[in-house]
Amino acid sequence: MEMLEVVTNYQKAVSVGAYDRHDGGLFGKLDNVRRYWEDQVTRNTLREFLAPFVAQRRRAGKKLRVLDLGCGAGEGYEIFSSLSDDNYPDSAPEQQTPDTGIIDFYRGLDLSPCMVEKAVSNYKGLDHVAFDIADLCHGLPRSEEAYDVYFSSYGSLSHLPDEDLRRVIHDICDRVETNAIFVADLVGRYSYEWPDYWIQNSLSDPMRPYSMSYIYPPGVREEMIIEVFPLRFWGGDEIGAFVECAAAERGVTVTRRLYRDRSVLVGRHLDTAEFNPSAPPIRAAVNSLLEFNRRTQLEDLLFNYRTQPGPTRINNFFQSFTWSWNALVGSCIDGLRRLEKGERPRIVIPDDCDLAVPDAIRTLGRVMESAHLFQMGDPVANVIERQLAWLLMGLEESAQRGLGASHGLLANFELRRVNQDEGDISQARGSGIGAEPHFPLSRRRDGDSLMGDRE
Repeated sequence: MEMLEVVTNYQKAVSVGAYDRHDGGLFGKLDNVRRYWEDQVTRNTLREFLAPFVAQRRRAGKKLRVLDLGCGAGEGYEIFSSLSDDNYPDSAPEQQTPDTGIIDFYRGLDLSPCMVEKAVSNYKGLDHVAFDIADLCHGLPRSEEAYDVYFSSYGSLSHLPDEDLRRVIHDICDRVETNAIFVADLVGRYSYEWPDYWIQNSLSDPMRPYSMSYIYPPGVREEMIIEVFPLRFWGGDEIGAFVECAAAERGVTVTRRLYRDRSVLVGRHLDTAEFNPSAPPIRAAVNSLLEFNRRTQLEDLLFNYRTQPGPTRINNFFQSFTWSWNALVGSCIDGLRRLEKGERPRIVIPDDCDLAVPDAIRTLGRVMESAHLFQMGDPVANVIERQLAWLLMGLEESAQRGLGASHGLLANFELRRVNQDEGDISQARGSGIGAEPHFPLSRRRDGDSLMGDRE
């Protein structure tokens, strides 16, 4: 019944146009934060993690076969197809094929027939792209061949209970001949959107209620019946330990890993305050920053962090990050006030700030001084505010610890068959500090569960 509720939810979302390929804006599925912030973080992460793998395949004269797990309307293809050969410095001109980039073949699987239908419509005419209906609760379809990259986007795997996710990982590992990439996009447990979920209340069922009310306009969502369905919320080390354990059960080892938090203070449900009544609507303010010809009330970006019951290091992270965030926003507010008075913006670097903050404040000061030189209509709305958004995104990247302290947790793994020659892929482990598993995997009992939102 739970999966039926999920399918019904996506049918409704498709029917109102939430998955159409159109320009986003101030709210909805494809809002400005999604397109200009979240997608960019995903691209940057994939580009970094895939680089040695792509180089290895290229030397063998091959491109990537990608299987999208929970593909939705196929947005993952746009992310992968944007990672063209131009992104990889060692690309030879004769190896570049602009139509497919690094992709040889891309298949998307999704439970929802209407989502698959929308994906087929969105990408019709592309012979190297295909979409099919499949329920990942039963693992990968037996007919599926081996792929180079097993990819998920925007929390799709958070729909799966632990046993089902373990089955998917087993099926992936069974298809690994030498090595492959597994990208697990999950919902972060420690987002400020849902502090009540920070402490796991039940070891037997870690699935927690979730909704996609943010898809609908603010004036509409209050009048609709919004489906609520269970999701699994993850911390960084937690998913790492889970994948490592599941892979080892199939004779496969994790040789590289990289965790990235995405949307630390700009998660979907900060705007709805559905799971945290004290959550400020900062995503709406950042959407406004990224909207042409629209000025933003910058004070709406200031974040008053309230310490929450939960791990000390999570609270420490948020206190440090929000301090840096507010310092940059405050610098912009002060600079614009001075510009309105005909004065030059003042560059003031706070004491004891994160290393990225001084550079961000100096960059913003230079932009404010020169914005009037650009023929961009309103220089405040179209130059200064947009640059502020990019700099805030840069702060997120610089503070990166992969804790799961965000709406989205992007966990990347390279899987290698045990006792195989290591080849030319680096064995260095990527950095990524996350939450410890809430019970030891080595002592897992039948019925225990470990395992967040395919937006």
